[in-house]
Amino acid sequence: MEFMGYPRPDGSAGARNYVAVIPAQQCANELANRIADSVGGAVLAMPHTDTCGNVKPDRDAAMRALVGLGSNPNIAGVVVVGVGCDGGLREDALANGIAESKKPVECFIITREGTYEKALEKGTRAARQMLADSSTLQREAFDISYLTLASKCTSSSPASILACNPAVGWAADRLVDAGGTFIFSETAETIGAEHLLARRGETEEVSRQLLEISNRMEARIKATGIDIRGTQPAPGNILGGMTTLEEKSLGAIAKSGKSKIRGALEWAERPPSKGMFFMDGSASTPQVFLGFAAAGAQVISLNFGGSTACPELHNYTVAVGWIPVVPALKVLSSPADIGLAEYFDIFAGTIIEGKETIEEVGLRILEEVAAVASGKPARQEMYSSYREMLLMYTTGPLL
Repeated sequence: MEFMGYPRPDGSAGARNYVAVIPAQQCANELANRIADSVGGAVLAMPHTDTCGNVKPDRDAAMRALVGLGSNPNIAGVVVVGVGCDGGLREDALANGIAESKKPVECFIITREGTYEKALEKGTRAARQMLADSSTLQREAFDISYLTLASKCTSSSPASILACNPAVGWAADRLVDAGGTFIFSETAETIGAEHLLARRGETEEVSRQLLEISNRMEARIKATGIDIRGTQPAPGNILGGMTTLEEKSLGAIAKSGKSKIRGALEWAERPPSKGMFFMDGSASTPQVFLGFAAAGAQVISLNFGGSTACPELHNYTVAVGWIPVVPALKVLSSPADIGLAEYFDIFAGTIIEGKETIEEVGLRILEEVAAVASGKPARQEMYSSYREMLLMYTTGPLL
């Protein structure tokens, strides 16, 4: 199987062809937005929540995420902007990190340019030139092994276990078999099933890391005085038919298929090789999607269980906090929600209806992933211009 992607200087292939304006810190968000709005088209601002008030481990994680985001194959060029309170050290580190991907990168800092207006003018000019240059690029045929697919589930219900997640898992296994890469996350939704994931570790070290990440998350939760094993599933999941945390976790990990897991990643960490990877992260859609984008995913699948009793579903049919540079392909499971199918890319409820097998829907998912990677707009791209603030994954206090 192949897809039509944009060739990048580092040898990767982009599913999209954007120019990103990335602020080095939250206080430069407005400048990034002004630059992107001044140019328009495929120039997109990437405002986020990182601040110098975060403790060093969280600031380091945010830097990893922003460098990874700028290096994502779906981005053709990057304009980095910042205030320069620390002499430009953070802006320079961000720009230099992204430049290792060999794509065009320019950096503009208010304190170095002298005024805000000068930084705005130079940043706008650079973004406009990058847009012009990137518009000349043409898609080429790439083997599907060049593709990184990441996946998250939401509106979990028994339908998730029966349809969307195992079908995505089948597609994930086939992608990995073909030499591609698959990433899944949501650490809290491994608790109660972490021993099953550990059995799939490619090495004893990977198995140990999988258990360590899951146990670390549970310890963080317990440190707040809450035992997740008595507070999950969420109310919406219960309305949809879920009964226990373990049931929810078993459904969640089904989206990873049955392949051996090659590695356990920290949030926003790029995989060191091809294969199946687990990434530490919360269940927050904006956080998880940013981590996936930073890891190099060109396409994301968002898998909905759903039922008409689950209010979560109706909140996410259009606006799901997606990363604008990475298309999110949405998979729907519940036949009871067939009236919402126009907002989804794949209806997997045919498995529950007995009309298709998991393998047949999985093949449809993989083919749709290749089509979206080749330029077909995902439903999310067609139905909404909504943009979510990029949300950093933090574990420490805000100073």
